[in-house]
Amino acid sequence: MLHNVLIAVDGSRNSLRAVEYAGRVFAPNAEARLVLFHVLPAISRTSLNQEEIKAIEGRKAERADLADLYWQLEDEEKMGRFFAEATNLLVQVGVQAEQVESKFGVKDGEIAPAILEEVERGHYETLVVGRRGQSRMREFFLGGISTELVREAQGCAVCVVE
Repeated sequence: MLHNVLIAVDGSRNSLRAVEYAGRVFAPNAEARLVLFHVLPAISRTSLNQEEIKAIEGRKAERADLADLYWQLEDEEKMGRFFAEATNLLVQVGVQAEQVESKFGVKDGEIAPAILEEVERGHYETLVVGRRGQSRMREFFLGGISTELVREAQGCAVCVVE
């Protein structure tokens, strides 16, 4: 049975635990599609040189959702390395490499809404996210991305991994 799973990652060890958990849960389902997703911070075009702008414009030609947005290429490259590490981890726990995709979004401001937009756009049934290293008291008073995702997500299951 096809099952679309979005694994929201931030490049941390906590998000690798979420990746591993998702892999162990969905590895038995050969029809599961696991998508690693990260939100890069948007920046002003004026902070980039012409070469960087040209490279970003080339990527934006393939992705309508990135129109009018710019980001640091080094952030994208860093996340690419993390995606490779996370994909290897998924394969180690039994997921087939062809079941795994990676994708990034770019957002100016809050991260949780960008993740929820991707959940809706991609018609994901499950969202897996790691819980950041905040204390429970701090998260209770200030909230956190995982808390907001649990509170605001509609039409999908949300799994928060410690």
